[in-house]
Amino acid sequence: MTYRKLIRIYLIIALIIMALSIFWLSGFHDWIEQRYATTFFPVLGSALRFLFGWIPFSIGDLMYSTLGILFVYQLGLFLKGIFQKGTVWHQKLQPLNGAVLIVLFVYVYFYLFWGLNYYRRGIEFQLKLEPTTATRSELLSLNALLISRLNASKQVCLQNNDTLMTSERMFSSALEGYHTMEAKFSFIRYRYASLKPSLFGKIGNYVGFQGYYNPFTGEAQINTRIPNFVQPFVTCHEMAHQLGYASESEANFVGFLAAIHSKDKLLQYSSYLDMFLSSWNNLHAIDSVAAKELRKELHDGVKRDLRTYKEFVLQHRTFLQNWTNELYDYYLRKNRQRKGIGSYNEVTGWLIAYHKKFHVL
Repeated sequence: MTYRKLIRIYLIIALIIMALSIFWLSGFHDWIEQRYATTFFPVLGSALRFLFGWIPFSIGDLMYSTLGILFVYQLGLFLKGIFQKGTVWHQKLQPLNGAVLIVLFVYVYFYLFWGLNYYRRGIEFQLKLEPTTATRSELLSLNALLISRLNASKQVCLQNNDTLMTSERMFSSALEGYHTMEAKFSFIRYRYASLKPSLFGKIGNYVGFQGYYNPFTGEAQINTRIPNFVQPFVTCHEMAHQLGYASESEANFVGFLAAIHSKDKLLQYSSYLDMFLSSWNNLHAIDSVAAKELRKELHDGVKRDLRTYKEFVLQHRTFLQNWTNELYDYYLRKNRQRKGIGSYNEVTGWLIAYHKKFHVL
């Protein structure tokens, strides 16, 4: 056995041990909250944003592309070797070792440098909230409140002829919202912005993603090819992931709080729109008649935006979205989000609990 092969075997064994250790640690939620999520990760996240945030393009997207190419290349060599005559089986399996090494490395890095946040106590613990399953009356009240905020912010934007945001303004306004929120909640501390348009935006429209956090580089990638009025809230959502709120419902909630603490009305409008869609979907599930009646109260400008967004989704719908949705749903369920993709709408419970405690929204 060559020295190179021996090192590869040792690496695989070491990564397997680390993966098992991470799995074991995931059961200690208090330790993760106190030692990982609020002590180790904030320092790590800030360091990654400091290192890569100043670069004008996404280093993480290039890294994903490189890892993907390497994995496919190693897998291709393995499949080619299977049908190649004159080689023994240990030689045929050698390229597969490289693919396994890549998968193990990605798994360990992902959970060690971010993924353990799925197992923290999170915003519920920090704000001492008690979210419960929303009742019909609570959903009716929440929807009415959100419609009021949504219509008011849309009216101001139209009066000021302010309907489009540049990426620079969007990122700056979102950062201002987080900094303002820090004065109220000291544990929300965002330093060294790293917000970038995704290099895969056009592909993302057909695959179905609006933004994503890259744990390898600490960058938040925003799909700037989706409708402009959706992008501001996506930015706030991904910034919440950067702070270690891994759960989609929590990232929605923290992103919403940051948005309403910003002075930018377009950013506020984008966030109220997203929260309304989540709460309306929940109301529609238990009382479709009441939900349809409430929807009639929306400002005409809001209705236009909803039609635009619906048309955009329909224009880009492909069979790929069914596959990616199923994969992402499975991924979320395996990471303590029992409703899978439906977890996004669980933000409604956070909104109701927050409003009950602080009497603001």
